[in-house]
Amino acid sequence: MCGRSLKLALDHSARVVECHAEFEACIRTHYSMLLGPYSKRPFFYKTALKFNRLMVSFALLSAYFSQPVPLLSEVKASCAARGFCSRNGLESIFMLFRALGFMKVAGHPEDSRFRVFSPSSQACAEVRSMLTSVVAPLGTLYPEDFLIRQVGELDDRAFLEVYFKGFAAVLEANLTLNELLPESYWLVNRDAGHLLMLAIYNDACALDNAGASFRASSYLSLAERLSVSKTHIIRLVREGADRGYFKIHSKTLLEVLPPFILLVRRFMAYSFAISLHSLHLGHTDSQ
Repeated sequence: MCGRSLKLALDHSARVVECHAEFEACIRTHYSMLLGPYSKRPFFYKTALKFNRLMVSFALLSAYFSQPVPLLSEVKASCAARGFCSRNGLESIFMLFRALGFMKVAGHPEDSRFRVFSPSSQACAEVRSMLTSVVAPLGTLYPEDFLIRQVGELDDRAFLEVYFKGFAAVLEANLTLNELLPESYWLVNRDAGHLLMLAIYNDACALDNAGASFRASSYLSLAERLSVSKTHIIRLVREGADRGYFKIHSKTLLEVLPPFILLVRRFMAYSFAISLHSLHLGHTDSQ
């Protein structure tokens, strides 16, 4: 599928998902499933889920599962060209992954100038857990799609092979979320940004005991829930207020405005669409 066709397909799927009766429930499911592993290792996940770092991880896995010989230098050049990180920053990330036991690096068997890499079983399990929070809700959004049920039965490495063979096409076409929805970048490319976004959204769309919706979040509650500092929350809220997404009340509460609700809904619609097409493209490529 060419880049233009893929973009049209993603746009269409995102619109369909956003209109689905269970879309809101799927957003809550995604948040709940992601919060599970996050709460066990918050200091790891709050940086691992920062958008640019997550894209570096996805670029590594896309190269590993879609190329016969995955070269670290090619991933490094690709990530630097896309602005995910500087070359020095990428080396630091690679070193961290090796230190954590997530990635093995070795010399190229035929050319010592290059390094090849592979993800460890531990890394595959961690990424599978994260992706399940997006893929599992697809079963609700597309109950007739047999492939979604089928990939759920695969082991970690086989699941990632299908997903990242497809995601490699998304990456190659420059159709990652920062390109599809650039107005979300300020929010998700910060520590715990993705989960902060969803926590604020869920607070805003929740129902109180009387059945009435409220649209406010406590800074302290958010900070405690996601193991970040209150200062971190304040910075996010101030930037969001400057951009027209929040209104600040009494230095402790933020009011969520309609543009923020629309932004999060669009972000999650595209997230589900990207996962859906990654699975189908990867499955087709594996045939």
